[in-house]
Amino acid sequence: MIRLGFLERVGLFKRLNDDQLSLVRECCVEKEYKRGDKLFCKGEDAKYIWIVIDGLIDLHFDLPEGFTMEEGVISSLSQTMTLGWSSIMPPYKYKLSACCTTRKCKVLRLDAKELKQICEKDVKIGYLVMANLAAVVSKRFHQLQDQVAERRGHDIMHRW
Repeated sequence: MIRLGFLERVGLFKRLNDDQLSLVRECCVEKEYKRGDKLFCKGEDAKYIWIVIDGLIDLHFDLPEGFTMEEGVISSLSQTMTLGWSSIMPPYKYKLSACCTTRKCKVLRLDAKELKQICEKDVKIGYLVMANLAAVVSKRFHQLQDQVAERRGHDIMHRW
């Protein structure tokens, strides 16, 4: 079973106390994947939130034939990082695909319905999780902006 000390380092669960983290832990299952395994694909029903325990998970667009998967990578996620938050936000469909990019990946898979029930029963948990989710989404958005600016700058410099 996952340690509470790990959960308290996860951005989504910041400021939750041990009793609250214990409730969250009840909807967690540890899963292992190997390089190339997909956790989920774009367009699938989003039922789970995932937290990286060990290894790297890439979030990527599914590009047409002729493009490499690396060209579609939006973000690489490492220990304690959260993915799959589409599972708690309508329309509950994954917007990107996720796959393991290291020899082995270990993740926590949280059942989104169970987490939502916990959040509804204890509104303080619900408030903290949603506030933390907003911070996670905001950080990812700013990282994406930086990546786009860097790529555009690279493209501009190489047109000279």
